[in-house]
Amino acid sequence: MAVPRSNRAVLLAAVVFVTIFLGLAHFHLNSPSESTPSAKSGVDEPAPFVPEKEAAAAAPTFVPGEDEEIGATPAVEVVAETPKPEEHHHAVTPDKPEADPAEEPSDPEEIAEAEELAANASPTPAAASPPLSRSKSRSRSTNMSTSMSMKKTPTGPNLDAFTPEQWIKPAVKVNDPEYYPYGHWPSKLPSDKPIWTKPLGRKLCIIDLESRRFDKPGQIWSDEMTWNKSREVHGPSGGTLNHWVYSKIHGYQYYHIKINGYPDRRDSWKKPSVLSQVLKKHDVCVFIDSDALFNRLDLPLEWLMNYWSISPQNNSLALPYDPDTQHNRDRRGNLFLNTGFMIMQNKNKTYEIFKEWDDCANDGGKFPGCTEFRNRKGWQPTDQGGFGTFIRYEYPDEILSLPCTEANGFPESRSGCDGKFIKHVWIGKEDRLVQAVGAVFPGVLLETFHKQFLKESENFKTSEDDLIKQNGMPW
Repeated sequence: MAVPRSNRAVLLAAVVFVTIFLGLAHFHLNSPSESTPSAKSGVDEPAPFVPEKEAAAAAPTFVPGEDEEIGATPAVEVVAETPKPEEHHHAVTPDKPEADPAEEPSDPEEIAEAEELAANASPTPAAASPPLSRSKSRSRSTNMSTSMSMKKTPTGPNLDAFTPEQWIKPAVKVNDPEYYPYGHWPSKLPSDKPIWTKPLGRKLCIIDLESRRFDKPGQIWSDEMTWNKSREVHGPSGGTLNHWVYSKIHGYQYYHIKINGYPDRRDSWKKPSVLSQVLKKHDVCVFIDSDALFNRLDLPLEWLMNYWSISPQNNSLALPYDPDTQHNRDRRGNLFLNTGFMIMQNKNKTYEIFKEWDDCANDGGKFPGCTEFRNRKGWQPTDQGGFGTFIRYEYPDEILSLPCTEANGFPESRSGCDGKFIKHVWIGKEDRLVQAVGAVFPGVLLETFHKQFLKESENFKTSEDDLIKQNGMPW
């Protein structure tokens, strides 16, 4: 290895000598176009950093600044005299790791000689390296921060921001002549002059009444309702959630009202007194049982009122017939009207009807036989029995009967009532009703909307006592 190292030193000395010679020759010729820039670059500008030795050695052009005392001498001349100009640069710059240690001079005398020759020839680029290092450090820091920000992966969709209004839009305007569910089998308005022509918005309300707590796992007031725990999902709680979602989609006011119990009759008898308190604040309200669902969430209620020809001039209440069975008939042989779905209008007659209905089961009232409907007896209804047996016959022109197959029942009942628009699951509330809830809220929709329901509950949750404090007794 001694011979190559000696040759290396000789070669380095020759390169330095030739470099000095060319510089002196150039200076002697006094080239005006090159002398000034070379002097300036040697003082003010740091030499560019060229880390790739092999690429630089093979390049056919001269790189300014490798030897800063040399001006922009034509590249051909430099290459002809010094075929490997980069060799010198790497030999005198010990902080360049690219150089092969076997090729560098290891003898102290050779190293000292080479360093002395290099120092006499020109300042090394290493002197200008600190600013470059700082610049490189800033660049690397910027690149690292950019890279880190780009590597941040999203945590998944924000389900809290996925609201009922974003999920479903109304499929028709309130006065459109036809409604096509998913583009097929249309329903048509009976008149080309619909009664309701504009959305009612918050002038229309949807009401849930409940005396039960419903706070066990899987129920509406528990922390979680999810199909991951499908055995816990509570059917009537899913119905309640359906009512709230329907209200949100169409911009209606929603109420969830905790009612008090009666000591001598079923809690459902609270309907007339509590509903009248809320109706006074709106033009139209809908009461719907927790085991009933809005089967077409994209269909506005105003369109349905046009479809059923419900008019402010001639109808205070609208209710559907019950299925055609013997136990659903009153003493006159007529089918009961189901009070689990009612459309109510803010009219004086409505409050008159409600007051008589509320008083129906009291002792000494206008309808003595109504007391037997205070509580269930087999298939006999309670508040619905009193309403259907007595009240509706007092106001035949104010109460509209709706088709059972459109506003009551469910297909599996095989009762002729399929729940086309309003699905009412009176039996099988812990299996059939849960299946119905799953059909309208599949996958993550159930837990997503349930969480939003709980978050917004302060805006719609109230009680019978609160209503009395605000408005006084209903009559």
